[in-house]
Amino acid sequence: MIVMTSDLALAILRVTAGLLIAGHGAMKVFGTFRGPGLRQWTRHVAGMGFRPAAVWARVAAGGELLGGLALAIGFLTPIAAAVCAVNMLVAIWKVHWTKGLWVTQGGYEYPLVLFVLSTVPGLRGVTEYALDEMLGLAQSAPLAFVAVLLTGSVFAAIGGGPVPVGRRQQRAA
Repeated sequence: MIVMTSDLALAILRVTAGLLIAGHGAMKVFGTFRGPGLRQWTRHVAGMGFRPAAVWARVAAGGELLGGLALAIGFLTPIAAAVCAVNMLVAIWKVHWTKGLWVTQGGYEYPLVLFVLSTVPGLRGVTEYALDEMLGLAQSAPLAFVAVLLTGSVFAAIGGGPVPVGRRQQRAA
């Protein structure tokens, strides 16, 4: 009989969030799941105001793909979770914020949920069902998570310019 422990529950949450985020990264990198692929994704990133767009497109797509996979398997969990969380914050900020909360209107509901699902294991850190545990990679989870989250957010803000506020900017995103 399987006993539902908090570590097992967090592993389920971590794997689900990680694979969903990695899937979004695969859409952007490879064009899988009817995604845009890297060339079209780079154009989207340019439309969001990131300069140089090619660099930021690769950073974002690679962060989702590799960060999501690392989160799913529990490898460098606080760091992987922070990379995923930063990606979701940028999605909220640059794409969905002006459309409101609900996903039915193109809002930020879904990236907000993925942000929260990334944040919880990032702050918790190493759990029983993670590669980190098997490899003995004990980390200071909250410190590592917050440091990468803040650093990534600052770099995204520098590369991405101002927060979109009007219809003209919303159409460009």
